[in-house]
Amino acid sequence: MSDSFIIDHGVPIEMRDGVKLMADIYRPGGNDKYPAILLRTPYHSSEVFSFSYVEPLPTLISGYALVLAYVRGRYGSEGKYELTSSQQVEGADCYDTVEWRASQPWCDGNIGMAGESALGTIQWRTARENPPHLKAIAPSLTVAPGETGPEASDYPVYLNIASAFTMIIARDILNKLERSGTDTSEMRRWIKSVEEDPSIVYNYLPLKNVPQFNIPGIIDIWHTLLRIPSSKEQPASPEPFPYHKINIPCLSIASWYDPWSRGTFRTFLNMRTMSGNGARQRQHIFAGPWCHHRPVRVLGDIDFGPLADDVGSKAWGYQLAFFDKYLKRKDITLPLVRYFRMGSNSWHNADDWPLPRTTWQRFFLHSNGGANSASGDGLLTRKEPQSEPPDTYVYDPHHPVPTTGGRGAEAENGFVTGPIDQIHIERRHDVLCYRTPELDQNTEITGPIELHLFPSSSCRDTDFSTKLVDVYPDGRAYNITDGIVRAQYRNSFTKPEPLKPAEIVELIIRLGITSQLFRRGHRIRLDITSSNFPAFDRNMNTGNPIGIGAEGIPALQTVYHQSGYASYIELPFIPA
Repeated sequence: MSDSFIIDHGVPIEMRDGVKLMADIYRPGGNDKYPAILLRTPYHSSEVFSFSYVEPLPTLISGYALVLAYVRGRYGSEGKYELTSSQQVEGADCYDTVEWRASQPWCDGNIGMAGESALGTIQWRTARENPPHLKAIAPSLTVAPGETGPEASDYPVYLNIASAFTMIIARDILNKLERSGTDTSEMRRWIKSVEEDPSIVYNYLPLKNVPQFNIPGIIDIWHTLLRIPSSKEQPASPEPFPYHKINIPCLSIASWYDPWSRGTFRTFLNMRTMSGNGARQRQHIFAGPWCHHRPVRVLGDIDFGPLADDVGSKAWGYQLAFFDKYLKRKDITLPLVRYFRMGSNSWHNADDWPLPRTTWQRFFLHSNGGANSASGDGLLTRKEPQSEPPDTYVYDPHHPVPTTGGRGAEAENGFVTGPIDQIHIERRHDVLCYRTPELDQNTEITGPIELHLFPSSSCRDTDFSTKLVDVYPDGRAYNITDGIVRAQYRNSFTKPEPLKPAEIVELIIRLGITSQLFRRGHRIRLDITSSNFPAFDRNMNTGNPIGIGAEGIPALQTVYHQSGYASYIELPFIPA
């Protein structure tokens, strides 16, 4: 192993259509050949390494070259950056980039890929092209593009993430405008104002007209993220992801407080059953107590202990072991599933998912019509309700329930993600709270969680948002996982169905996947309301598309729990 390292910045790579993409290469010195780990990215290297699980120095010390390659139109790469670039263009670039790496004199021909979020999506785009020298991928905090089905819901919009991503892309767009001779001083002042006060964006109505984003290129990104159609011809809907074309090992990486944790597990399970036969037994998943960011020990209000990770070294070390197994062909045993159980703050392995010992238990909502706030009479029990009055509240989109912890990126737009005490939120009259009795023993819940809710609304469209909460004996209440549904998309994300006034409908709200040990003496609580803002865009209750309306109308919401409309949450209990 070399005791020196070589770094080459701005290395050009010519694509098959003549466009040159830029890359930074980090590799051990000397004349030996090494396997390479590739990151294709729309982000700058400084952003990647501050966000990513990837640790450059341990990678080099472990005998890998690390290659950071920029996609079209970003940081020196030629061409135009397209947020919704077609597979035909992006897939060809992915293939050519992998094969160029494999042909270099310092590479032994074995290529792996890593990276989070957009970098993870790019890995799936690459894998479906089957470049011969791509041997393994480790996509984190992402799903395979083209996912369809009820669990692929992305309504409402992750408003915080959309705003933060737009800001990241904006910096490079302004630099390009300036290099072309455009005076960007006023534009930079607009973007700077958003950096200093993100609420300028998410409080503006209508969302599509945020003045600070009304800059060529930036406004297009913003509208794409809000799913506002442009005047141009719209691209066809993406085809379902072709899992059957993938024949390589994959390590999927999820975080309990990441917005795409449910999708990450769904992609993993699809690879287990639908990928090429040679790949199905070489799938792995790794899940920790983090958010849409690199691993940390303390998230929100909770210190998950020394085993959780402090600077990402454990998470990246696990990925290096995966690459050692499949790129260097070392005799390493990796479990199918490795997950962190919150509450006990411990790691566990499993040979199937959901866990083989899971017992699914339904907890039904109960009250005498007064479940409003944590001091109300809402209960969660195993007994199915018969004749009970419903609970009601008024959701006013101009006074939404503020985001308090939950899924997202670390300290995103001024809001801290992860587990945060919900006590102030649960004092509101527009939040319904249903709780179990005190638990008489430690209780593990690990797996996917669903709420079957029977509500009605006075408006033609509205949202229902819910949280699963761990209530401590002293009254502290920490959110474990959450979910939200936009009612008009309850049956289809392409064919909206407006509500009829007072019509009772069934909504299936998927709260994601988690692993939590509820301690003896604690309670399990379910919170139900109609907003979680600005993590998600607020529903104006008008039925208009996202980003259009400036004026909302209050909605009278009714939640039923009675014979025929027995609302319940289904929890995956793990026997002691």
